[in-house]
Amino acid sequence: MHPTSQPQQPAMLDDLNALAKALGTWLALKHPCARAVSVSRLRTSSGGFSNITLLGELLWTVDGVPREQGIVVRVQAMGAAVFPDGDIRRQYDCMRLLAGTPVPVPALLGFEPDAALIGAPFFVMARVDGQVPNENPLYHQEGWLHDLDEAGRRRHWQAGIDTVAAISRLDWQALGFSFLQPPADLTPLAHQLAQGMKHLTWAESLGRPYPFLHDAYRWLVAHQPSNEPVVLQWGDAKLGNCVFRRDRVVGALDWEMPALGSPVDDLAWWLTLDQAMSTGYGVARLAGLPTRDETVAQWERASGHSARHLPYYEVFTAWRFALVMTRIGTLFTQRGLVPREACMDVNNGGAALLGRLAVQHDF
Repeated sequence: MHPTSQPQQPAMLDDLNALAKALGTWLALKHPCARAVSVSRLRTSSGGFSNITLLGELLWTVDGVPREQGIVVRVQAMGAAVFPDGDIRRQYDCMRLLAGTPVPVPALLGFEPDAALIGAPFFVMARVDGQVPNENPLYHQEGWLHDLDEAGRRRHWQAGIDTVAAISRLDWQALGFSFLQPPADLTPLAHQLAQGMKHLTWAESLGRPYPFLHDAYRWLVAHQPSNEPVVLQWGDAKLGNCVFRRDRVVGALDWEMPALGSPVDDLAWWLTLDQAMSTGYGVARLAGLPTRDETVAQWERASGHSARHLPYYEVFTAWRFALVMTRIGTLFTQRGLVPREACMDVNNGGAALLGRLAVQHDF
């Protein structure tokens, strides 16, 4: 879909050997029952835009048995990144609360709020073994999912939709997700729209005006559905955030945009991201993947919710994705990863999809 890049990183990340040693010492303190704790083969991941992601191997002895565990280190972004208020603690807390639920998340190994150790807050989690559909290059064009037969592609898609539906069925209050509640005077949707406008204002302050996003915002405010059920939202529900193993989702990744709101939002995001990464870039959609109608029917059966407001949320999610891409496009241009004349902040799959919806809904 586009080149990969990492947010601005703390100076400590310039010496990964020293950082691996520091992480080994830190993990030993977090897990006093473990022995011979060390981190090796620490390296920067090519994925991720809003936080810095490192991969490594954890060697330790637990209950007298030497073990090796792949780990992922997520580090708070420094300076201007994709989101104005990226919160590494919120990601950690979401996965902590989801542990033991039907939604599979990585095992967590510790959170560090103090920036003193490596220059920014971070957390460490176990790496989930499995396959993730690639987005660069697009899974519609090549990769392991592309190479499956049509029945295999269909099974993976359906497993992902079942995971999205499972999230909407969780008792978010009993699990402790009340910290995501919006102010009492706003509905969850009105709060998300206000947060999106805050994001847009911030993005424009670091780049240039985006009048088409303001047009979509006015339409979204004017057409808000009412009396909707409130569920936990993944916020970034897509094939590329699912770890698969033998046709099953064994990891639901990237809890950077969780919220409370309509269950239809995650379904719309799933459909929007898939469409943006195919027709949004002029690429044929991968054969064998269920259609929009088939996906909606499966999601309604699995979630127990109605998708009657899906057309609204498809505009809402296209708007949010186009907004995220303004920042990614600006960062890539500033770092010389794409030519300035490409105008990636406005020429991308999200903006293209939003433009088509603007014609359809006349905004």
